[in-house]
Amino acid sequence: MSKYFLPLLGCMLIALTGRSQTSCRSFVYRQQQLSAHPELATAMAAVEAFTHRQLKPTTVGVTGVTSGTASNASSTSSLITIPVVVHVIYNTNAENISNQQIESQIAVLNRDYQKLNPDTASIPSYFVSRAANIGMKFILAGIDTNGNVTTGIVRKHTDVKAFTINDDMKSSASGGDDPWNRDDYLNIWVCNLEDGTLGYSSLVGGPGNVDGVVVQYTAFGTTGTAQAPFNLGRTCTHEIGHWFNLIHTWGDADCGDDDVADTPPQSGPTYGDPGGVVVSCNNAPTGNIYMDYMDFTDDMGMHMFTDGQRDRMLALFAPGGPRYPLLSSPAATAPPGEPSVTPASPTLSAPSLYPNPASSYVIINLPDPSEVGALLEVYNQMGQIVMAMRITQSNFQLNTGGLAGGLYFIRLGNSAGQESLKFVKL
Repeated sequence: MSKYFLPLLGCMLIALTGRSQTSCRSFVYRQQQLSAHPELATAMAAVEAFTHRQLKPTTVGVTGVTSGTASNASSTSSLITIPVVVHVIYNTNAENISNQQIESQIAVLNRDYQKLNPDTASIPSYFVSRAANIGMKFILAGIDTNGNVTTGIVRKHTDVKAFTINDDMKSSASGGDDPWNRDDYLNIWVCNLEDGTLGYSSLVGGPGNVDGVVVQYTAFGTTGTAQAPFNLGRTCTHEIGHWFNLIHTWGDADCGDDDVADTPPQSGPTYGDPGGVVVSCNNAPTGNIYMDYMDFTDDMGMHMFTDGQRDRMLALFAPGGPRYPLLSSPAATAPPGEPSVTPASPTLSAPSLYPNPASSYVIINLPDPSEVGALLEVYNQMGQIVMAMRITQSNFQLNTGGLAGGLYFIRLGNSAGQESLKFVKL
């Protein structure tokens, strides 16, 4: 049975569980939207079909080794940049959270989605090998929809004391603020939510005028109004996971399917901060992966995404995918208008490439002119050279259409034999 249409009793039980706990309401929101707009089922099914096509294993190199869509490795020069606009919708002064609090949340996202969070040390040994670097960088947008300089933060007073999951905070007409174009921005609304709701995400494949995530103002960032046990920014990490098409680890059903092979089945959500092995759904010996960002564990107990979750997220960035337009967003740059910092001694920027993941080509930029004339080599995951060329200019296109899907490393001749760039071929 499709994961989008659970038996009515199951839906009611999960909804009732959500009412008794502070939690994500993305599942309840999804069911409400599908009930009110049955046509969304077709759009969501199309997204799933697209995702499954991208995740189909492909042969890498000549050894017959199979690989999925993406890899666990990423360098700072090959991160996918996600421009963010934060809509602060406030009724009281306390709800008008500070820039510092917003910036603390962006910092959390960058640590969690690049596997730089220090609490990876708390991942149980039997799950360590599954912990993934998603390879994403989140920035507050520096350019608005009209091409003007912006802080990436919109503040708007509202007469609404508390919002529900009916999307009113996403419209100026209902006391909220209209979204920016989802093809260029990730919209995050921060407001006061009722009934213990921590947050929820829009549907992948749903309408653009409500696209984005919503987070309770007391569960956003790590300072200011953030309150324990949801004061480490993991609510936003979780909701953005939904925005990238992840499902709760229990598949929103008792022993359900989250469409990710390396997350074990479990009987339902986890609350609090458990320890040790928690077995359900015959998932011994490792038990539930309750330290995953897509469970309901308290912030201090969340530490990781898995390789399979990474691949499912990155599949959306394949050509034709729902998040593919973000790769060419004009806002995916450092905020303009900021004073530049002159280093004490001249330095050169690191080489960079885009788009990443790639389909038929990548554009490579080499700020160091000494790289021109050097040898460029492309290696697959087996360490085999699959392409080699002489660099003739500092900005050029590398055709990747003939490569099989997987992770590749670019090594530059003037870089002391070190791997300078990495990219994923879809």
